[in-house]
Formats: sequence, structure tokens, C-alpha cells
Amino acid sequence: MFKSAWITAPETISILDKKTPELGARDVQIKVKSCGICGTDIHYYRDFPGGSPLALGHEVAGVIESVGAEVRHLSPGDNVVVQNNIACGICEQCLNQNPQACTDILTYMDDYAGMAEYLTVPDLMAIKYDGLSHAEAALAEPLTVSLDLWREAAVSLGDDVLIIGPGIIGLGLIKLIEKSGARNIVVAGRNFDTTRGKIRKKTAESIGATRCIDTADTEWKNRVKEDYPAGFRKVVVTAPPALIPDGIELAGFGADIIYNGINFKDDILQISANELHFQKKHLKTSHAIPNWGFPIALDLLKTGEIKAELLLTDRFPLNQIEKAFDRAQAIDEPVIKVVVDF
Repeated sequence: MFKSAWITAPETISILDKKTPELGARDVQIKVKSCGICGTDIHYYRDFPGGSPLALGHEVAGVIESVGAEVRHLSPGDNVVVQNNIACGICEQCLNQNPQACTDILTYMDDYAGMAEYLTVPDLMAIKYDGLSHAEAALAEPLTVSLDLWREAAVSLGDDVLIIGPGIIGLGLIKLIEKSGARNIVVAGRNFDTTRGKIRKKTAESIGATRCIDTADTEWKNRVKEDYPAGFRKVVVTAPPALIPDGIELAGFGADIIYNGINFKDDILQISANELHFQKKHLKTSHAIPNWGFPIALDLLKTGEIKAELLLTDRFPLNQIEKAFDRAQAIDEPVIKVVVDF
């Protein structure tokens, strides 16, 4: 038996005792050491969609405790991060070399998840690493989301780029876009005058943002238009979907608008099809499932290209998990990423 964190009611987390699953021939059992709190976890925590208990956590780093009889590339004692969704490898899309469109994705999040003392997964989900603490390595998963947005955006030399949303995904994206040769990187976020907002603004600027602008200012879009009258070549929305229309409005002729974000209660938008059509704007989604890019993310962290110490602001033990979730949402705290340690 082991302890696992589950949402059992809105804004209620219970620590449940779960039975350790049988170890298959191609499985590995991982002693979880750190698991980050994702924005999706917070949506589940607030909204409790579906009304049934939900297992928490998918930003996992830990140590291999045991391996199945047919596992060859991993051994007990290896430090690993865990992919939460992988392509099946045998559906039509996978066999046609298009695994990102896999129709039978494999996940460990049916009855188990990463915010637990132990996690048993197929060996292909575990990726070995070294040179990082477990808490630092747990940042790799959200950075793979940044990588997927970066790939979809396909920033070119000299592009002006707007990022709406200075959470960990948007902040990680700044460095990737800078290295792609962007001319200006403008970051828009809400309430930069709060303690939470100030640290995100400061971090964005230290990573490479050209300018930060507060969307709480009712004139923010007009100010941006004055400074960038031709609009942005790329707009990336890593914020609630309600901000997608703003991204479309601020995009230039022929621009790409890429978004990643969910809202269980308010996901219906009103946009102008004519604006997209006549201005040849392209609205694209990014959804980093099945996972890809973990080796790149780990390397960015290990080399310091993306500095873990700028993003990892808070750590809590499992027995303080509700406090950790409160901290992750706090406006009056200098918080970016919260990790639960085991």
C-alpha cells in the first residue's frame, strides 16, 4: 500500500491508501520524489469536473525502485522523469510516422497519478537523467509544453512575438523564442502590481522579454497597438481561453495565433471568422500529448539555459498538500511553480 493524493470534492484533497499494482514484465516501479502542481491540477481542484474522485499529479521525478523481468535500459537507483502520455506505436497514425496524432494514447492516469509515494508505469514512460535535483527535474514536464508551443509557433529570425500568460509555460517559452531569433518578445500578464505578478514580470524580463504589459489595464491593447501598429507575427496564448480573441486582434496580417489552455466552465468563445479569413490569420492549437521533448527540456535545465532557480519558488511535503495548492493560487505571494516533495 502507498499514499496518493486525490481530489474528492471541490477544493478538497484526500490522501488515500492505494494498493501497489503488480509489476509487469515491462514495467518499472518508481519512488516518487517530487511532483509539480500544474495549472490543470488547479482547474480540477477548483472545478471538480465530472464529480468523481480524481488522482493528482503528472509532473513527476523520482527513483527507480524495481524493474520488470524484461526491462533492460533502466535499473534500480536510476533517477527518472515520467512521461504521462505516450504514443501506442501500433495504431494507423503511429505506423504512418505521425505519433502526435496517435489514436490510442497510453497513460498512467486512469487509476493512478504522480502525486503519490509510488508510481508503476511501462518502462517506455520513464526517462533517465542526472545532474539535477528531483524538484528541478520535475520542471521538465511543463517545459515540454513550452517546447510544443515553440514548435507550433515556428518563430523566425526578426519576428515580433506576443506571449499572453507569464506562468511557467510562458516563461519557459521566452528563452526558446529568444534563441529562435525573435526581434521583440512582449509578455502580457494580469496584475503585475501584485506580489505574484511582480515576480513573474521580473522573471520574464530576466529571461529575455523585451517588454511586459499588464492586461488589468483597460487600455493595454491600445498601448500595444501604438507600439506595434503592424501587429505581431506570432501570438502565443498560455492563459485562459477567454484571452484568445485578444490574441487574434493583436496578431498582424498573415500571423499565427497558437494557444494552449483549458477552462472546464467557460470554454465557448466568440471570434470573427472574417478577421481570420480576410487577414489570413491562422489559429492553431498546441496540446503536448503524447509527450515529446523531455531530453531537450532536461538538457535546457541541466545546462542552465533555462534556470530552474528562477521558476521553482515553493516546495511542500505531502502532508501539507492543500497548503501547497493554496500557495500555487496565491496573489499575495511571490510564486511561480510549486512542487510537492515525498
